Amino acid sequence: MSLKNSLIIILLLTFAQVVGQERAPTPPIEMEPYFKAIKKLVDDKSFPRLESLLANWEHAQGKERVDACFELFVHYIFKSTEIAKKYNDEAFSLSMELGYDRGYLRASLNQAYIFFVQGEFDKATDIVDRVETNDKCQYFAKIEADAETLKSYIFTERGEYDLAYETALNLLEKGESLKNPYCMMRAYSAISHFYLRLGEYDKALENCLKGLDFILKLKEVRFIFPKIDEMARMTHKLEGSKKALAIYDFYLELEKSIQSPGSYIQSVVYMNIASIYIEESDFVNANDFLWRALNLIETNNYRFRKPRVHLLIADMYLKQGDSLKAKEDYYKAYNAAKEIDAFDVIKEVSKSLSSLNRAMGNKREAEFFSDLYLRVGDSLFSIESEQKLKILEAKRRISEISRQKEILEIKTESQEERYRFMTIIFVLTLALGIIATYSYFRVKKKNKLLYFRTKELADEKLNQKKLVAMEKVKNPSGQIVKASSGKNYMDEDIKEIILTKLNRLEEEDFFLDPKCSLRSLSNTLQTNQKYLSQVINHEKKSNFNNYINELRINHLLNKLLEDKEYRNSKLTYIATTSGFNNLNTFYSAFKKRLGILPSYFIEKLNEEDESINWRPNGETDD
Repeated sequence: MSLKNSLIIILLLTFAQVVGQERAPTPPIEMEPYFKAIKKLVDDKSFPRLESLLANWEHAQGKERVDACFELFVHYIFKSTEIAKKYNDEAFSLSMELGYDRGYLRASLNQAYIFFVQGEFDKATDIVDRVETNDKCQYFAKIEADAETLKSYIFTERGEYDLAYETALNLLEKGESLKNPYCMMRAYSAISHFYLRLGEYDKALENCLKGLDFILKLKEVRFIFPKIDEMARMTHKLEGSKKALAIYDFYLELEKSIQSPGSYIQSVVYMNIASIYIEESDFVNANDFLWRALNLIETNNYRFRKPRVHLLIADMYLKQGDSLKAKEDYYKAYNAAKEIDAFDVIKEVSKSLSSLNRAMGNKREAEFFSDLYLRVGDSLFSIESEQKLKILEAKRRISEISRQKEILEIKTESQEERYRFMTIIFVLTLALGIIATYSYFRVKKKNKLLYFRTKELADEKLNQKKLVAMEKVKNPSGQIVKASSGKNYMDEDIKEIILTKLNRLEEEDFFLDPKCSLRSLSNTLQTNQKYLSQVINHEKKSNFNNYINELRINHLLNKLLEDKEYRNSKLTYIATTSGFNNLNTFYSAFKKRLGILPSYFIEKLNEEDESINWRPNGETDD
């Protein structure tokens, strides 16, 4: 797979360079026109007053009442999630009574966004999935666009960058094909968010401004404040603190002239302003904005913001030379990130805590966080996801060049230019076809070998399980044969009792519980963790985590072989019903055990079933 992808990426990027080699270097982006356009939009489209929104809500009936609730939700979502939720709950209940599909779906998506703001990513994802699988959702383009954008945001915050980018690109391509400006606006927002988190600030700013163009065109004033904040953050990284602070000055002046965007937006703006002052060693201003941000976050319980505000506070203390206070806030950032599974923050904090503990002579803690940094980094950005991102970017670049080519053909009368462009496309297509064909058969052969090996092992395990079951019928006493390492590491009677109980629990599929741990299992077996760990290490020839994952994968393989309906369930469902907490852990355990991805294994099982069910001359199974 890597050979094929690498060659395709090289050719795609080479093609992009050849086509773009005659372009002049991109000059620095002039922000002033955008500021003027924003000011004009804000002046021309005055923000609705709360009094008028409440008046509409009080007098409205039926569907109009639902829409009035949504307007109040938009007004309050960044000010008070509690009040926003109250109006959204009313909209949801009334929509259900009226059979108002758009209202029901919008209220559901609003609830998902509330969970996102609160850092409840799993709950938000579940609701988004329900909204998108509702057959009425396809009739409401804005709801679909908002759902996909929120999903991309969640993937980004969890560090699932390839899924975040793919989701945003699919939305962008849909918007372009339908010529839907709202879809494109939301897609560019998701792409900008993704690149910002990756630290690719030039690409983030480019997509941010593309999205801003649509915001201005559609007069979507509610997105203005977050967009200005993004512009400032990216400008800070690209052109320094002076220009970034100038943008924030514009933001703060705008905030004074119209109503505040709300504490949720303000909290992140204050954090970003503080980060600039920390960089400038202006600790007075940095401290002022950080405590403003922390106060808003604590007051409103923005769990989503807590890890990063403590990370910034720690950075400030560290730069001031106060290692003890820095360490204290790094730990606060680490614990807050663990609560919401913000793995990218865990990775960043782990690196800082590893260095800090090493400098303070805490060798054991330094090694723990160094190991955690490497493990989290590997789980967030595997080689496969990195390759997938490069392919997606290259394809997007080709798509953009193709559109530029269409514009060029309309504007230019130069046949030579057109001929050269078409020649490059032809040569590239031919080369890609040859390489893709060669790589396809090579990779297909390798993956097939892995698949057949996996299926053979799974069949063998399944047959062994059936033989054991038959033996139990013949031997009702159910005596369990003990394994032994030959080492006298504990009393034989204790070992036999623990091993017997453990084997019985395996038959009861105890490992399917996602909360299964060494502590909980030792409590169930009425033994201590040390004895249980020794039995697993010596008799099962594995550590606890590998032992549990081995049981889960073996159980899953049997189920996939026997249950076709289960096999075609969503991978998220398959992962959770097999005892895994998330897809990342599931993918990692499956591939570590078998060498291939679960999606590929399932695909090949289905293909095998189809070939078995097929009969020549139109024959079918009775």
